[in-house]
Amino acid sequence: MAVIALMSAKAAPGVTTSVAALAWAWPTEVLLADCDPAGGDLAAGWLGRWLLAGQLRADRGVLSFATETRHERGGSCGSLDGHAQPVAVAPHIRLLAGLASPAQNASVGAAGWQRLAQALTTTGPGRDVLVDLGRYSPATPHALLQAADLVLLAVRPHARHVLAARPALAELARQLEPDRLGLAVCATTAAGSRDVRNALGFAVGLELPHDPRAAAVLSDGEYGGLPAARALLLRAARRTALRLHRTLNLRPSPPSAPVPRVPIVTGGRP
Repeated sequence: MAVIALMSAKAAPGVTTSVAALAWAWPTEVLLADCDPAGGDLAAGWLGRWLLAGQLRADRGVLSFATETRHERGGSCGSLDGHAQPVAVAPHIRLLAGLASPAQNASVGAAGWQRLAQALTTTGPGRDVLVDLGRYSPATPHALLQAADLVLLAVRPHARHVLAARPALAELARQLEPDRLGLAVCATTAAGSRDVRNALGFAVGLELPHDPRAAAVLSDGEYGGLPAARALLLRAARRTALRLHRTLNLRPSPPSAPVPRVPIVTGGRP
């Protein structure tokens, strides 16, 4: 299994949409964890109609996990069973719903995020984890950054996004090995991704094209909440999901040696 975390520096470059697109296109079972400490958008946005219909529970997710595991002892992190919910529209996805507001982050606390990070890395073989961390800030759970095999900072090919990404990347680079940190370039072209990579000096781990209709489905549940299979966004996400799944899960390692990190493989043209 692999843990991939996405976050942004500022503005709205498309983190939640990108995470949802990857989850929809993921080739195996996947746990979609909404871990934005400022409050999650996946359940209320893309999956809002299923939440309103009672097919998802607003009270089960990050907060319920942190609350019910508060008294775990002896290094036990607790189980995600009962907190991660099946997504009816995509049976291979289980959703760990996010916080309802920034105020709830205090109830989770550093210890709660630490338990969650441990639980996410022990979900079992065959199930990868996609984490939406929202905007990078002092409140970003450090434990989840350390648990991730790959952290991608979302940015669009515009000057203000690139400039905002520089200080965030500098801070992240002090916490993570170089091959665990990369870029998710959203609403872009191959040329735009190349410009962003050259400007920031990090590999592009995810490249998604400009596709407003598909993005509206995955951010706000528009058009019935069901993205078209041939949408440009989904086609690019499908290629990237397959590549990341293979790259991060098929890591050869001698029995006596630690598992090596695999560098990010830059995606192709969408």
